[in-house]
Amino acid sequence: MISSPRRARLRLGIAIGCVFAFAFVYKLSSESSWHLINDSSGSKAPANATLGFGGIYVVSGSGSERLDNLEQAAAVTELNLTIPTQKEWTDADVLNFRWKKAPQKSKIGAGSIKSWLSHRLVLQEFLDSGLETALIIEDDVDWDIRLRSQQIPLTQRAARDLLDPRSKSPKKYPWGEPHSWDVLWLGHCGDYWNEIDLGVGVGHHHPEQLNRMPHAIWPDETVSYFTNLHPYTASLLSALRVPEKHRVLHKSMQPLCSFGYAVTRTAAEKLLSSVVPAREEDLPEPPAYAYDQAMMFGCFQLVIRCYSLQPELFHHMLGESLVGKSEEHHWLSPVDVAGSEQLLYRGETSNIDCGFWSGNFWWNGDEKKLDFLRREVGRKGRCLKPGRDT
Repeated sequence: MISSPRRARLRLGIAIGCVFAFAFVYKLSSESSWHLINDSSGSKAPANATLGFGGIYVVSGSGSERLDNLEQAAAVTELNLTIPTQKEWTDADVLNFRWKKAPQKSKIGAGSIKSWLSHRLVLQEFLDSGLETALIIEDDVDWDIRLRSQQIPLTQRAARDLLDPRSKSPKKYPWGEPHSWDVLWLGHCGDYWNEIDLGVGVGHHHPEQLNRMPHAIWPDETVSYFTNLHPYTASLLSALRVPEKHRVLHKSMQPLCSFGYAVTRTAAEKLLSSVVPAREEDLPEPPAYAYDQAMMFGCFQLVIRCYSLQPELFHHMLGESLVGKSEEHHWLSPVDVAGSEQLLYRGETSNIDCGFWSGNFWWNGDEKKLDFLRREVGRKGRCLKPGRDT
């Protein structure tokens, strides 16, 4: 669930972002590279249990009820998760984060602050581990059953071709060597390139906007047809002339939501020191309303090199969130509202073709069922849902 200040955040972000976006796209146009990867076979080997990163770290509030579903899904797809122990963030922690001189004027809600602090804790845990890269996911994310067997290997290949084409260590660094990127935004609620109130996709975006920036496009049969993608995603991809059942990895423009993002050590250090600092008063201009918006500004300002994947591989499941529990007013973001009817019609999380939200693949402690699901669903990629025995 997206925090209540999101509408105001989006408007502020776009107002400031338009200034950065012009310079950003102008800069990119001189270094653009366009890749259309036609061979969808890629590597036949599935991704490893940490999806080619040093580790998969989970941001989860203390006592989160969502961890059970996350761990059941991870068991079916045989992912190795690291779940750092979170603090029970208090009102004192919230107050300490806010402006010392005028805490009552803080623009960041209590729930957003607790989420911010939780992400910082996980970033520090990653740095303390000594690993070179990490994928950080929130505990309410959903993913496709073919994540390891098909989606990640194809995306890794595209990332290497785009970001590190001369890589000499594809086995050691399947995403390209860490010096070639900072943040890979693999899970989000959209990178729509401008404020959604200004319009998304057809009539508002055009192919040349994508063509003049570094990006890669490749076929992926696990991508839903446009009619089953989130309406905003489908319209944007259509406007950019990304073919049906393809993904695109491009320089980030305005990614929102921190459902799943990969970082290098250098990126994590930059995030902690300047992009998402421990106190609101240490934030650079412009001020942010939430953790993901601060990261987005870091991308705008080229403090961190960010790349967005569309459609994304991780999306949040509909339900309560750490932010929502701490805010006085609960509301669905415009993005969630736009996708809610389709979500209920399909019985699938937005932009996920065969995921876990429906509950068809929960095993609830039944080891025999888990063994079957691992073998037939996780490894073979069979979507064993009513009417979809493929």
